[in-house]
Amino acid sequence: MRPLSIVGALVLAFIAPSLMAQVPRLPADAAAGYTLTWQDEFDAAELNKAEWNLRTGERFASMNKAQNVSVADGLLRIALKKEKAGKLDYTSGGVISKREFRYGYYETSFRSPVGEGWHVSFWLMKNAGKSEGDRQEIDICEHDTKDQTSYGTNLHIHSPDHKGLAGRRVKTPDLSKGFHTLGCEFTPTEIRQYFDGKLVGVWDATGFKHDSMSIWLTTVGWAKLPWSNKEKIDDSKLPAFADFEYVRFFEKQAQEPQKPQTVIAYGDSLTEGKSGGESAWVKLVEQQSEGKLKVINEGKGGRATGDGKWDFDKMNARQPRADAIVIALGTNDSRDLKPGSVEKAASNVRYMIDRARQCYGPWVKVMLIGPPNINKAALVATKPIANEREAQLKALGAAFEALAKEKQCDFVSLFGVVPEETMTKDGVHPDAAGHAAMAKVIAGRLRL
Repeated sequence: MRPLSIVGALVLAFIAPSLMAQVPRLPADAAAGYTLTWQDEFDAAELNKAEWNLRTGERFASMNKAQNVSVADGLLRIALKKEKAGKLDYTSGGVISKREFRYGYYETSFRSPVGEGWHVSFWLMKNAGKSEGDRQEIDICEHDTKDQTSYGTNLHIHSPDHKGLAGRRVKTPDLSKGFHTLGCEFTPTEIRQYFDGKLVGVWDATGFKHDSMSIWLTTVGWAKLPWSNKEKIDDSKLPAFADFEYVRFFEKQAQEPQKPQTVIAYGDSLTEGKSGGESAWVKLVEQQSEGKLKVINEGKGGRATGDGKWDFDKMNARQPRADAIVIALGTNDSRDLKPGSVEKAASNVRYMIDRARQCYGPWVKVMLIGPPNINKAALVATKPIANEREAQLKALGAAFEALAKEKQCDFVSLFGVVPEETMTKDGVHPDAAGHAAMAKVIAGRLRL
């Protein structure tokens, strides 16, 4: 390879960072095919007002002022101040792109201001009146500086009426200590959220009309809220700045290949599948889909609905994407014969259904699995005895079926599906043949 001249090396050193910076901060498979079509690197002497509108006016505890927005040292800087503005004691600011965008990948790099009491956002919505357009709102980042190690992502529609469709929290390093990348990929079928290049959430985008959107970089004084009087602004940290290094929009010309639907199987040891080995029902369902399903095994031995309720939130944080959730619990709950135990288990599962729809969107498919039968002859005669436990399993299945009807979920009963002779000596766990029987019933109903 021919060595570079000194001049050539200097030229390359000068242009290479700029070229590298214009690659989307995405995993390679997700970034493939994207081309940068619009950007603002905030490297001019002042804000490019041909591209941006300034956000002005009162919002919660602060007044948005044009004077609080500046460009300096390669940054868009939004000043946060304690100063009188009308009836308010604080000022902030924001910018809204004049251009509108739709399908593609949106990205910015930002640093949070120090001091609690501010709401810093990177979001997408048409900048128009309530009667104009379909007006979906995609909140890529809603960061309240009271907690510097997390932010929220949310999805709303504003037409014909306002409705929140999905939301989740994202854990982060301290956002005031340095710059971090926020990204959002909007396609005709999905909304994918990224933090520092890592996928942190996926929502179905097929259940609402799509409109073009402006890009918003905004700050708001997070006090005097209609729903809370506890939020305060830390005056000792003012003045402060919310800083943005750049904003970029990438488009993809080629049509995306069809991806397998992601199914999370959330359950106990029967889902974990150790007794079935390579023929565990979770693996069989994925195999039998012939590439149409990717089934993620979130089974855990010993899990009952009470444990599962709290584990479910941890699972949501681990798994950013789901097209369907299969909740298969109840076998361990059948040990509890106290009055009200069945109702309590149903309440725990109701919580999981609500959280699934909040985190993955209202169109995520939820399937409840009624627990399978046991082999009473093989079951060790410890309390509760086999007959009582069998009755409890039937009661749990009936409660889950009623809950599925109430919450408009799919329901599959496994009671009587597993042949008794396929159960291991504990009378509860099926062998490979028992798992095959379970997989046949579940796969037949899991059509996405």
